[in-house]
Amino acid sequence: MTRQGRIACSFGRASATYDGASELQARAARSLAARVLGYAWNQPNVLEVGCGTGGLTRLLLPHLPGNWVISDIAPAMLDAARALLPSTGAQFRIVDGEAPDLPAASLDLIVSNLAAQWFEDLPNALERLAGCLASRGRLIITTLGCVSLTEWRDAVAATGYKAGTPAYPTAQALSDTLPQAQVGSQNITMIYDNAGAFLKSLRAIGATVPAKDYNPLPVPIMRQAMTHMGAPCRVSYEILTLDWTKP
Repeated sequence: MTRQGRIACSFGRASATYDGASELQARAARSLAARVLGYAWNQPNVLEVGCGTGGLTRLLLPHLPGNWVISDIAPAMLDAARALLPSTGAQFRIVDGEAPDLPAASLDLIVSNLAAQWFEDLPNALERLAGCLASRGRLIITTLGCVSLTEWRDAVAATGYKAGTPAYPTAQALSDTLPQAQVGSQNITMIYDNAGAFLKSLRAIGATVPAKDYNPLPVPIMRQAMTHMGAPCRVSYEILTLDWTKP
């Protein structure tokens, strides 16, 4: 199975527990929705990438009438979003955000909340998504930045191993992916009772697939890293928001 297939399966299994464990995602969604709704729109053609259970969708759709395609790579997540958003008139589709199968220059807005960090090749994925935008269309997304999960990476490094977290971009690197893109950064600290609670929260939202070609930590090493995190433990997240208008 490809890594993207594993990601889809992992998030699909978490569709029933996601909403109860997605505080970070909800906070990022509120900030992203406020930015999107700060612009004037006139019945736009909209694509949402990685809708999950519809947290961002529920914040935007009632206030942003248009032609919506709501998408995810995990069928169970898409079903969960559809169940919470009945009678919207929107299309619900399986779409791989790295290879969107929509016509070129057909969209006015593409939104995505904390899904792009799962892309194998973020710059190329953003370029493909940009190709789906009409002139003056907007791409507005959040993704994780390089500060994210510093405490876990440090805890694993203290054992002599390397954590399996992907290489998240700096704000500057994300800005460089598209010409004249605006990128903002927000740091959020989450506090857990212990490292076990932190890892359980990742499983509850489906965020368990490590970086490509990563070998899982041996159990004794995992336990050492968890102990190093302390109790309670703090985990940092950097939320990068990219806002780009197609020339």
